[in-house]
Amino acid sequence: MPKEIIYFLLNLAEQLLRRWVMISLVHRLIAVKERYAGREKQVKAGFVILSTAYYLAVSYLPPFKLFFYGQEEGMLASRASIIPLFLSLFLMLAYCFCFYSGKKSSIFYLAFTAYTVNELILFTLHALFVVLLEIISTVLTSIALNGNTFILNHFLQIFEVVQMFWNLSYQIVFLLLCYKVVQTLYKNLSCIGRRRNNIQELFLLVPSVMGFCLCIFIRSILYAYSGNQIQFVMDEYPETKLLIPLISGLCLVSIILSSVILRKLVESSEKEMLVEVYQNRISDMEEHMKDVEHLYDGIRGMRHDMKNHLADLEILIGQEKRVSGEYEKEVRRYLDGLCEAMEALDMKCSSGNPVTDVVISRKMRDAAQKQIVFENSFIFPEKLGISAFDISILLNNGLDNAIEAAEKERVSFIYLASYVKSNMFFIEIRNAFTGSLYPAKAGSMIPTSKEDDKIHGLGMKNMQSCAEKYFGTLRWESNGREFLLEIMLQGKETKTNGKERN
Repeated sequence: MPKEIIYFLLNLAEQLLRRWVMISLVHRLIAVKERYAGREKQVKAGFVILSTAYYLAVSYLPPFKLFFYGQEEGMLASRASIIPLFLSLFLMLAYCFCFYSGKKSSIFYLAFTAYTVNELILFTLHALFVVLLEIISTVLTSIALNGNTFILNHFLQIFEVVQMFWNLSYQIVFLLLCYKVVQTLYKNLSCIGRRRNNIQELFLLVPSVMGFCLCIFIRSILYAYSGNQIQFVMDEYPETKLLIPLISGLCLVSIILSSVILRKLVESSEKEMLVEVYQNRISDMEEHMKDVEHLYDGIRGMRHDMKNHLADLEILIGQEKRVSGEYEKEVRRYLDGLCEAMEALDMKCSSGNPVTDVVISRKMRDAAQKQIVFENSFIFPEKLGISAFDISILLNNGLDNAIEAAEKERVSFIYLASYVKSNMFFIEIRNAFTGSLYPAKAGSMIPTSKEDDKIHGLGMKNMQSCAEKYFGTLRWESNGREFLLEIMLQGKETKTNGKERN
């Protein structure tokens, strides 16, 4: 097989694999658009084929070489490759925007970074392998000049074999390093998640832009033909043999480190948030304990005083002297006071669980103090295996938000309900709200008007954590008259114990 065909096939295989690795970074972190769902592999393969076809056309077809380089033989200076490079990058970006969904800035960062990583690895390895080839050539020449007749007689053939192995080694190392870098970026970026804000994306993008600019600079000075002589910057300035791979490698490392640092910062922030979430839950538990202690203190006090109250009533009933209506009024006042004391101990709610009874009763008292009409038809799902404490967290935070919003309205009300469908448990909290909000998808953050939105975020984090524990979701909507928060939880059994909705 002719040498040119072997080099072409090796080059073609490398280009296919290189582009497969490049698109993998985007493909694994960004979902394809809905209309291409189920055809993810075809989308990925489509980019590989399209971008490789562009490379082959620019590299081998005379009309394209004439268009880009001004001659059919190919480029005479490395700077002539800059325009085809930009067009190749534009092709990748356009393809990703066309076939992948999500934030445009995230798609741009991933595609741009994948392309920059490819370029940086190219220049990092190329300079090192050029030096390696020079060393091997020098050693073979020295051996031949020292009297080794075999090498001297077959020098060209031996050097061609060396070049082929050198080329194959370069391609293998390039692909392995490219795969390793992309895999590292994927692990770090997948831990950060898709909800990166603009500052985080800018932090990630800056090293990639710097690396890409460096690659453009190297291409503009790397080599150029002058007559029949090639002027190679590494020959004219030997220090660049070290500086080019060193700087390229440092840019590559900075891209990786930016993702590592951001992942560490996000994980640290999430740990701090998690600590605050647990502190928030402890506060909820303390509130429950205070309410229960208040209830039982009142019961103990009533039991202690009940004998005295009964003795007083016996005396009042046994009195023979009854003057006009004063006697009846005195007895009535005494009974009213006793009823008020009992009323204070009465639970406003009977949901079927003492924990949720305490929570809902406390919120009903808070609403009554703020003159908010509170309707309750909540029933605890006893047979679904859902923790009463988790439900209390959902009720605490959801009703707190409802009370805060309802008290600002002229006509204020809150309606709490629950129902069971199969093994799914639903909680509905409706409250008066005349503002306007954009509709949201399930699981999205509920907007807040609080100045300290960090506190609001803790409450929502609590609620989302509890819902996710039962493979559930939060959904909200507003119609300009009321605000609806619907919480869905998945229980363990199909028996219902709540209010069924038809």
